[in-house]
Amino acid sequence: MQVKNRATYHHGDLRQALLNNACDILETEGAEGLSLRSVAARSGVSHNAPYRHFRDRSALLSAVAERGFQDLTEKMASAAGAEDPLARIAEAYLTFARARPQMYRLMFASEAVRAAPGPDPQLRATSKRTFDAVRTAVNESLSKQSGNADGVAAMVWAPLHGLALLLIENRILPWMRDDVTDEQFTIALGASLASFAREADFKLRLH
Repeated sequence: MQVKNRATYHHGDLRQALLNNACDILETEGAEGLSLRSVAARSGVSHNAPYRHFRDRSALLSAVAERGFQDLTEKMASAAGAEDPLARIAEAYLTFARARPQMYRLMFASEAVRAAPGPDPQLRATSKRTFDAVRTAVNESLSKQSGNADGVAAMVWAPLHGLALLLIENRILPWMRDDVTDEQFTIALGASLASFAREADFKLRLH
């Protein structure tokens, strides 16, 4: 067993292997089951090996959340140049949240990531790129470049984030739905975002 651990450790990029296994644990057991020890066990290395790459559990969780933001941004990138970029953004965003609820919770709703002594600059930069994708889609949806792009993007993100949480937490109960499916909610919100962004931009220009 010890020989296997040493071989695994030297096989290549251990940090990426640890992150891959951490993502697997997150999706099956939630953030509560994710620790340096559990990742070490899944990766077939000694329980001390992950500390070479992550100083503590908070650093591991931040790295996993960063991976989530990278994946989400890649999904949203397909909206660039689309006829209705905000609709495509909404579809990609909500599909990601529904497919990977534990990752989404860690990225946005978990205190674990925010428990570090200070904000992780790499995680902050990566999450900003996700927001930048929304801002780009906002500007593409408006008739001209908006001086309120950040404000409008934040207002667009609010219903996206809210619906994502409602769907993955199963908070929209059957008696609230009128038989509307999660997919229909996703499509309907996406279709309304462009007009919402234009109205929000107009209102912000007035003040």
